[in-house]
Amino acid sequence: MALRIAFLLYIWIPFLLAANEVSRPCVFPFIFQGKLYSTCTTNGTRKNQPWCSITSNYDRHRRWKPCTLTEYGGNSGGKPCFFPFLYQRRTYYTCTRKYSRGRFWCSTTGNYDINRKWSYCADNRLEESYPTEPCYFPFMYKNKLYTSCTTAGRTDGKLWCSVNRNYDMRPSAVFCEPSEKAPCSFPFMFKNTSYSTCTKEGSIDGQLWCATTADYEKDTKWRACATEEYGGNSNGAPCFFPFIYKSQKRNNCINEDEQNGQYWCATTENYDLDFKFSFCADTKLENLEPLEAGKSRMQPSVSGNHNPPKRQCVFPFIYGGKSYTTCTTDGFNSQSAWCSLTDNFDIDQKWKYCTASDMPSQNSTRPY
Repeated sequence: MALRIAFLLYIWIPFLLAANEVSRPCVFPFIFQGKLYSTCTTNGTRKNQPWCSITSNYDRHRRWKPCTLTEYGGNSGGKPCFFPFLYQRRTYYTCTRKYSRGRFWCSTTGNYDINRKWSYCADNRLEESYPTEPCYFPFMYKNKLYTSCTTAGRTDGKLWCSVNRNYDMRPSAVFCEPSEKAPCSFPFMFKNTSYSTCTKEGSIDGQLWCATTADYEKDTKWRACATEEYGGNSNGAPCFFPFIYKSQKRNNCINEDEQNGQYWCATTENYDLDFKFSFCADTKLENLEPLEAGKSRMQPSVSGNHNPPKRQCVFPFIYGGKSYTTCTTDGFNSQSAWCSLTDNFDIDQKWKYCTASDMPSQNSTRPY
């Protein structure tokens, strides 16, 4: 009987240990055969199963686990992570192991504090060497205060945030890379209020943000608003307005031919010749009306304040060096007529869409 029990233990203990090891997180970087690994690897296996060490030195401890390549478990049943997400009113762009006995987890909605939905993280989400901590807003970098993610100090145009109050004293950061590359959705609803701009409302750390759907309360999908251009093949170089695209002059950010609906701009005078672009700062989209991905838009100005209440067209007005005495569709791909709210749009950049009530004003100021 004792021999039988011993035999059963000999058979089952390795499986019990393996199950226990799987619940432990990968440790990156780790040493295997004298080489440092910062990602899961298939080296040393026969079946090309990615694996990782659960200590910093596999050669010494021989403890490992197969890497999970998708989220699993949690009360979301393994739904994918959603970044960024709010947890205890802090902004996370990475998985975290706070209050989870060392296992990394993520929210599967944009706000864990509201929805309480989560999964354990896939091991390959932990392969990067940067911290798994929330952004700290506002933070100091080179004696300047930042209340949003920035590309400052980088040459690749990637947005980042510090995980400490002062990056210069404690240089540690994460990239601000959202799960869904969706643009801000203006206007959007938050706490029964409609927002047509990025806002700090509801943000404990003063971070500018916007919803990426029309109703934040329903979908809890959001993004931190970028206040500068980022990414693209120009690595975040500033927009150049106006620019030429498809032989047309563009005076604004557009999302034409962009798969995810993100707005972009050329960073030289002629995109057709130079093919250089960046993604637009979210704060440059605040006066753009929602548009389906893949459609085009041309508008008089990225900073124009369209349809302000009780403002009247001013005729004549100057646009593009030309005098206009009527509402016009120049500068648009659509047939929506607009007018300037000052006598010189080129200088003041104030405008609105024309309505029927503008026509008498238009006719009364037309010279004969």
